[in-house]
Amino acid sequence: MRVNAAAVLLVSLIPCTLAVFADEAYHTDYHHALLGIPHEQRTFFHRPSSSSKASLLYTLSEKGILGAVNPKDGTIVWRQALTPTSSSSVAGHLRAGEAENSVISAVGGEVRAWDALDGKLVWGDEFADGPIKDLEVLELVDGTEGSAKDAIVLFGEGMAVVRRIKGGTGAVVWEYRDDSGDVPFQVSTSASSIYYISLHSGLRSGNKIKITSLDPITGRQTSQYTLNSDSDVSSPSSVLFVGANSASPIVVWSDKALKTLKVNVLGSRNIKDLDIAHQGSGEIEKITIHAPHLTKARSHFLAHYQTSTSNWADVFHIDLSSSTVGKEHSLPNVAGKGAFSTSTEDANVFFTRITETELIIVSSVSHGILGRWSLESYSLSSAPGKESPLHAISEVVSKPDSTYAVRCAMTISSGNWELVRNGESIWTRTEALAGVVAATWAELNEREDLAQQLAAEVHANILGAYVHRVKRHVKDLEYFPAWLQALPRRFMGSFLGEMAKVPEDGLHRDNFGFRKLAIVATENGHLTALDVAAHGRLIWNIRAVRLAEGGKWNVSSISVTDGQIAVKAHDGHTMAVEALTGKVVTNRTLGQSAATAGEAPKAEATQGILDDRVTTISREKNGDIIGVRHRQSDKTVTGWHFKPSAGERVVDVLTRPSHDPVASIGKVLGDRSVMYKYLNPNIVLITTVSDAAKTATFSLLNSVSGAVLHSTTHTGVDITRPIVSAMSENWFVYSLWCDVTNSPTTVSAAKGYQLGVTELYESDMPNDRGPLGSATNYSSIDPSSITSAYANPHVISQAFLVPEEISHMAVTQTGQGITSRQLLCTLPSSNSIIGIPYSVFDARRPIGRDATAAEAEEGLFRYTPNIEFDPKWMITHQLEVLGVNKIITSPALLESTSLVFAYGIDIFGTRVAPSMAFDILNKGFGKLSLVGTVVALGVGVALLAPMVRRKQINGIWQA
Repeated sequence: MRVNAAAVLLVSLIPCTLAVFADEAYHTDYHHALLGIPHEQRTFFHRPSSSSKASLLYTLSEKGILGAVNPKDGTIVWRQALTPTSSSSVAGHLRAGEAENSVISAVGGEVRAWDALDGKLVWGDEFADGPIKDLEVLELVDGTEGSAKDAIVLFGEGMAVVRRIKGGTGAVVWEYRDDSGDVPFQVSTSASSIYYISLHSGLRSGNKIKITSLDPITGRQTSQYTLNSDSDVSSPSSVLFVGANSASPIVVWSDKALKTLKVNVLGSRNIKDLDIAHQGSGEIEKITIHAPHLTKARSHFLAHYQTSTSNWADVFHIDLSSSTVGKEHSLPNVAGKGAFSTSTEDANVFFTRITETELIIVSSVSHGILGRWSLESYSLSSAPGKESPLHAISEVVSKPDSTYAVRCAMTISSGNWELVRNGESIWTRTEALAGVVAATWAELNEREDLAQQLAAEVHANILGAYVHRVKRHVKDLEYFPAWLQALPRRFMGSFLGEMAKVPEDGLHRDNFGFRKLAIVATENGHLTALDVAAHGRLIWNIRAVRLAEGGKWNVSSISVTDGQIAVKAHDGHTMAVEALTGKVVTNRTLGQSAATAGEAPKAEATQGILDDRVTTISREKNGDIIGVRHRQSDKTVTGWHFKPSAGERVVDVLTRPSHDPVASIGKVLGDRSVMYKYLNPNIVLITTVSDAAKTATFSLLNSVSGAVLHSTTHTGVDITRPIVSAMSENWFVYSLWCDVTNSPTTVSAAKGYQLGVTELYESDMPNDRGPLGSATNYSSIDPSSITSAYANPHVISQAFLVPEEISHMAVTQTGQGITSRQLLCTLPSSNSIIGIPYSVFDARRPIGRDATAAEAEEGLFRYTPNIEFDPKWMITHQLEVLGVNKIITSPALLESTSLVFAYGIDIFGTRVAPSMAFDILNKGFGKLSLVGTVVALGVGVALLAPMVRRKQINGIWQA
């Protein structure tokens, strides 16, 4: 059928109105490309090619992001997401052979090699032998010129499998299988052998360490022995260290009292007991072993001991001829927390010590200090005693004048990753922002103060309000001189088309309301404020709660009221913080300690207000939804109880946004009639799924009475994929993946990712307010007392197929709700965010025919079952935004503009104008040309006026 010309024109105009020119992009956008907090065993310096003289910094972070960072400025050279980006902590391995052009990663059951220079995949393979337990690079080569070094990979949970994988192609050279039932632990290599280390259960308790030697060429077992460690090793975490790729690899553990180190040089059966000389006060809490990973390096290692108040270290040497271990010297006890790192230059081994105040280099052969620098690190010096180095890696270079230089990349307890060169901080990456769990907006104080002043005038009498306003205006005069002083600069900047720069000497609001603070809470227990008008610049960062090692901060809600941030955690921990300064006002812990809190069930809450009664919606432990009414007498009564059907569970509870203004109570049709919207502020959308039946049900409830207003069920749903929804005004939208089913009543008639939309109206007829149109009173608590018809609004629903999975939805917000809404969706497969105009998924689009002239005037066009994502709708443009799991929006002072803030692994923010910027001049508007034209016309009129006047007078005389 031929498509109506007007509809085609409308569709073609939609992307054009939302598109931007290339030179207009990235001015108001900001993007923090993050990796996540680096992992100690998966971070190192490495030269990307044998001909390169400079090294890059490689890491496989706790979020499963593999990346290369330029040590000069901290920028990301390349990165790859190796796991689903929603994972909070990823087990994996990353290795690189000396002088190799690639790095090898192992996550789950996948082994992949990446080009070290550009991050392109060289080869990859997936194995079904269970998760990978360890990965090492075999420093031996097969003698072929240009051949890559092979990888030794340990697989399995029960039956262990050791494989040698070809470094250039990924082909399996050989494999060794262990069906003894021992727990596979690690692999290690030396110049002549491969060692497979496993844990063998003792007769009574504990584990014995079993060492199996394998031939590097054939993979056959050459020897095997067991170490008597069952009295000390109770779990894999009891083993402190297994050396790899060194001239003399070792395995180290300690007794349970942490008073004796026990060392075995792999290949020998002897266990060396080394007494720990306790230098600090308090019990030893942690022991860390640092050793080189190169076969040409000296066989020296360092043991780092930490208590709650201090730390010190011992350096040990290994005699290669007798395979004995001896203590060489000690490094003194230093107050506070600290970290060590190991680096090599030729055969020399250097240890870099990082304390809370100093950076020190020592050699493995002597305790003499080779270099000492005072730390000027912002991350440590700004909060002494509060933040400390967790771990670090370093590169030490000897100079011709017998001095040394060092650059050290250290991870701070705050989540910052900082590179220090000779004591000077070069760059800092706030990698803790890759773990944001909650976020909200904070207005600047000028705007909130004005709102409070206006509210006070509204509630005062006429005379009091007038006096209050006069006083306010008089007080505002103190800002008048500064305003006059800045007027010429603003005037010239306006005419020259220059964008106003955000001042860095304080927090001041701008004229358009673009400047706000994004307050974020991170999973490592920090609160951070970002200036969204200054490209996400960090304003302040505080530690909100101290967590146990491996703990996560489970924030249930975060909000801002009267300039104070209120944070609530699932374990009962609450705190209040000043939004502009980060000063902690209150900090309370109720019930279980935040440091030991585990995962809590997700909870949502909303309020429906009716006279003096408030209804709070919450989720019980069994997943049911209840509505609790709070009365002024402080009594609570369970108003209603929503229990899912048998076999179903609740996965999401959604309410209308707190700021959701409605500019018009009805939708004007093309014939000038009105369809009145069903605008109930107390509606809630509950999503339930059935694992057995593969169904998803969306139920719309009245949160005051608990009555079900509407319900729809989809079958053939893949419940392992994201099921997301959004709600605004009188409509809600959702997305899920469905398959075709044979049921004649199924809603899912197509296979793929679907986008469903439902609009609610008071009546199915224009100009009709429905059953309650003429009613003077009604009760939301007892709807049956009036009529049950009003409880079921007129529903118009439609579904579309979309080309990609949607992992999160949000709706733009403006001050008055006049601007048309835009649906913001995150697309994990393309790592982007798209803004879909509402007219594209309007449920009233005509089906099976072209739009009439009246419908086209409304903006409707013919329904098509699929929506193709136009690249011009991408608000992230060409940016790759990883792991976005939530988007929040906020209105600006300009009605046309909505602020957008997205977080997950990356941080992204921008401003969008769904109906174009109709209330502000374009940056390219020719203001100077306009003024010049007006001035030229004025000059012309001034010059021609006497001539015209003279001509008129002469004409009168001649008449």
